[in-house]
Amino acid sequence: MPKAAPPTPKGAKRVEAIIEAAIRCLGRDGYSASSLRTIAEEAGVGKRAVLYYFDDRQDLLQQVVRRIGDRLLARLADVVAGREDPEEIVSAAFNPMWEAFTQDRALLAAYFGLIAESVTDPELRASTSYINDGVRRVVAELITDAKARGRTPVLPAPVLTETIVAGMQGLTLTYLERGETPELLGTLAAFRDWLAAALPLASE
Repeated sequence: MPKAAPPTPKGAKRVEAIIEAAIRCLGRDGYSASSLRTIAEEAGVGKRAVLYYFDDRQDLLQQVVRRIGDRLLARLADVVAGREDPEEIVSAAFNPMWEAFTQDRALLAAYFGLIAESVTDPELRASTSYINDGVRRVVAELITDAKARGRTPVLPAPVLTETIVAGMQGLTLTYLERGETPELLGTLAAFRDWLAAALPLASE
């Protein structure tokens, strides 16, 4: 985390500017090319200013992961808020959920870049787990609520949770690679239909 709480409003704004600059650099240039110097230039500050607020590059990137996670999880929570029936969540909230996740391409590119690097970086992996575990928690809670409403998952809840999360991640990666092609839109529709069928009423 930052070395200390920014002492002034100006300091707080500078921390925000550095984190936002890091997200833009990661989304545009990738993990390896996003050096402290590059991030500092993007933020319009000197490298020393970055190191005044963050211990090192790793410390800054951990804060970036947390910021990305907070945004993605907040968007997910906003979409499902007030929707209780699983069928309503799938039918009415799937498209808004997809739009919420894909509205910021740079944010997604930064996220998946960090996920890829975390495979060989234990410290970064601990940070990215914050996002993945948060998404799994939201999905698992929705499945638990569905079961309480008389729905019977076609797969064990933990398996269904992983299947949904993996499916959304794969579709999002395809979006980043190819854009919203007709094939992707068709796959999204099929995935939405599968989700609806994955939580049938016990009497069905």
